[in-house]
Amino acid sequence: MNNFVFKKVSSKEEMDKSYAIRTKVFCEEQKISKEIEFDNLDHFCAHFLIFDDKKAIATARVRQKGKNDLKIERVAVLLEFRRLTVGSILIKNIIKYYMNLDNKKFIFLHSQVAVVDFYKSLNFISYGNDFFEDGIPHIAMKYVGKN
Repeated sequence: MNNFVFKKVSSKEEMDKSYAIRTKVFCEEQKISKEIEFDNLDHFCAHFLIFDDKKAIATARVRQKGKNDLKIERVAVLLEFRRLTVGSILIKNIIKYYMNLDNKKFIFLHSQVAVVDFYKSLNFISYGNDFFEDGIPHIAMKYVGKN
């Protein structure tokens, strides 16, 4: 049985763990360049991790785009931990974190088309047309709350 723990990044060591996960998932697996992945926006974002015991296994960042608009970005789960609800735990906890602060937040993201169903299962709906980011098809999705 896994004991996954959600945490807001609060140290350079934790930030380095987030970067390592993103490098592995996006740069090594998906072949996205480090220049694109590390876009000089990280210092504007809140970062989050999921730990399995002491090992960091998933990460995401959240960027404020407007007074009440939050964009979830750079969601990454290490390969061996996918399909174990880790991504769901990460996204649900990020939403809970922000909704507890202010339930009037508009939370959205750009989902890779290949994982749209994952986000739909977490109460996101797509809007607009598909588009390409870094050569990968994406669609905008917004959080609509609990069913």
